[in-house]
Amino acid sequence: MNSPKIMMVAGEASGDLHCARLASKLKELCPSMTLFGMGGKLMAEAGVQIDFDISDLSVMGITEVLGKLPLILKRLKGLKSLIDKRKPDAIVFVDFPDFNIHLLPFAYNRKIPIIYYIPPKAWAWRRKRAYTIAKYTSAVASIFPFEADVYKSAGANVHYVGHPLLDFSKPSISREEAFKKFNLNPDKPIVGLMPGSRKKEIKRLFQVIIDSAKLIKTEIDDCQFILPIAHTIPKDMIPQISDPPVILIDSTDVYNMMSITNLIIMASGTATLEATFLLTPMIVIYKVSFLSWMVMKNLVNPNIKSTALPNIIADEEIVPELLQRRASAKNIANIAIRLLKNPDELDNQRKELRNVLAKMGEPGAVERTARLILDIIENKHF
Repeated sequence: MNSPKIMMVAGEASGDLHCARLASKLKELCPSMTLFGMGGKLMAEAGVQIDFDISDLSVMGITEVLGKLPLILKRLKGLKSLIDKRKPDAIVFVDFPDFNIHLLPFAYNRKIPIIYYIPPKAWAWRRKRAYTIAKYTSAVASIFPFEADVYKSAGANVHYVGHPLLDFSKPSISREEAFKKFNLNPDKPIVGLMPGSRKKEIKRLFQVIIDSAKLIKTEIDDCQFILPIAHTIPKDMIPQISDPPVILIDSTDVYNMMSITNLIIMASGTATLEATFLLTPMIVIYKVSFLSWMVMKNLVNPNIKSTALPNIIADEEIVPELLQRRASAKNIANIAIRLLKNPDELDNQRKELRNVLAKMGEPGAVERTARLILDIIENKHF
């Protein structure tokens, strides 16, 4: 293979991470490859030329998107110009569906092979998107087996590659080293606090999580708290917390943190799967604006009763889940205190998480996806 040019498009912290890992594997398999597009710090470190940075783009919910609409439209226009200027041999879209889906027809009409890695969750809501993706893509790299079924039925050239987090959701240091690194006492309860990786998530969830920690501390005085900060979040959004004392760490240490926490209070999202793969008990919370919530309720597949991925995969509530008004500091704290005081409940949740893990296939998703992309370029699939 000569020196292919691949454009990569990611739009938020998780996409930046997955795209960076995919970029590293592509570079390993084809060192002469040129990678460019939209992403963040991790993609840049992996050798992707970042033409558009994502730090100002990450949004959630309907009202939040409306506020960013001028920037979103400008970014879409910029990416279209970049496609025409650089003429990539393929474009890899990663997650971020409500943005990426507007670029698909443009790239398709220029006869550029399109690979969608981590496609829209059409199995959960807005199922018609599966047909749109099927129409415009050369291949879909699906990360859930039930997701692959949905895209196959829509007519997509779908490949079930497995979940990429299976390759990476593991600590880099021992538990003993983690306790020492974070200055935590292994003989006392440790609770992780994860309010999310988007700015709006931080604004909606940060204070309620801290308030719940205060309530936990009044009941379990020796409880310790630790909070990883996503690299997409400006440091000034996270104030120093003295009541209760909270240890702030970089998000690159999140797996080391998960390996030693007794429980995590966390925003619904990809991180719940990371905790699942490490068999770390959790309480899942989420809040969006009232308008966003009403729209979501009308669009979500009625068979989906949960937002927490472990519960969706298990098809039952195996981890506590508190949404909207129910996600109050008091409710969160009450559940956390009950779990921390009842080790058998925590052990039972770990057992259920192990069952979910067994459904997720084998590691190797990133390499399978990279080889799929190279095959499409080499054989000029369109």
